[in-house]
Amino acid sequence: MTIEGKTEPRFLLTVFAALWVMTYVYSFVAFAITAPDDIGFTRGLNRIRAFLGWQGIAGILAICVFGCARSWPKGSAVRRNSAVPLMLAGLLIFGILGVIGWAAIN
Repeated sequence: MTIEGKTEPRFLLTVFAALWVMTYVYSFVAFAITAPDDIGFTRGLNRIRAFLGWQGIAGILAICVFGCARSWPKGSAVRRNSAVPLMLAGLLIFGILGVIGWAAIN
């Protein structure tokens, strides 16, 4: 399937990519501006919840970006670069799992 003569895939990809960038950046902003709410053991968990919530939304949008770019020809720059949001989401997941694994063995 090619995109010659069609503007819908390009527009949809642009919208999803812009929404992904906004949610990805806002996850860090939400982490920074959220004040820790309790005292004791659970202090600061709301900051982590805000960060991971926005990262979850960004992950869903990353899948949408990846899916929309599949209509471009194989080997094109758009198709190759559409995997970047998914790679960043995967790095976050593997990073969290690495920290959990490291804490489990220490």
